[in-house]
Amino acid sequence: MLTNYHTHCERCKHAEGAVDVYVRQAIIDGFAILGMSDHVPYPDHDYGYRMDFAEIWDYIYDVREAKEKFGARLSVLLGFESEYLRQYRGYYEELLTEYGAEYLVLGQHFFDIGGRWKSSYNISDTAECITYARSVSEALDTGCYSMLAHPDIVGVNCLPWDKNMDKMTDIIIESAIKNHIPIEINANGVRRGLICDDLGQHYMYPHFQFWEKAASAKADVMISSDCHHPTQLNDSDVQKCRDIAANWGLNVIESLPIKNH
Repeated sequence: MLTNYHTHCERCKHAEGAVDVYVRQAIIDGFAILGMSDHVPYPDHDYGYRMDFAEIWDYIYDVREAKEKFGARLSVLLGFESEYLRQYRGYYEELLTEYGAEYLVLGQHFFDIGGRWKSSYNISDTAECITYARSVSEALDTGCYSMLAHPDIVGVNCLPWDKNMDKMTDIIIESAIKNHIPIEINANGVRRGLICDDLGQHYMYPHFQFWEKAASAKADVMISSDCHHPTQLNDSDVQKCRDIAANWGLNVIESLPIKNH
């Protein structure tokens, strides 16, 4: 069964294609479930690379219209990908109630450190990866999220894999298992290509050191395109993720336990 719960659209300002274009492509590709999960806008601050807050109801309308129009051919779900910052806890809950989102994906692109938000793409000390992991764990404990996207995204910083990175991995995997939340192998990491360092040739993410621990712990795993163009929905990089999951013996699941469906 082909499914994808991590799908963006042109409203995020760094993707191409409207919602219905992704839905039509999913039908062509033979998908059973397509979850739209564009980056959530925040009501009081523009964190960049996402729709304006004034567009949120337009996005919701687009997904609902696609659901009504194409629902007989595949299941279209309304979701958002969001970071977790403690001060927005009420807002995340409102997304699942007042705004009618059927699920939230945690994509921790930034996190709180010392009272300021820190980009997960701009970490220079592996000790900060432990803070990142603790913010992920706190988010999963809220019960707001159905999936954890790219849990090893800090790999983009090309930091040495040391005891702090091991601790980060343990914190995230233990929290995901405790909260019954699947973690995601993300095709966008594969699209970034391979790097070569002291560990040899590997992806920045999915990082083999992280996923060896996930396999050992038997964590539930989802494979997602994280597509920003309709042609990426089921491209060769998604297939590479499937091959990686098979080679590493990961416990892959195909559908999410949607909290609000």
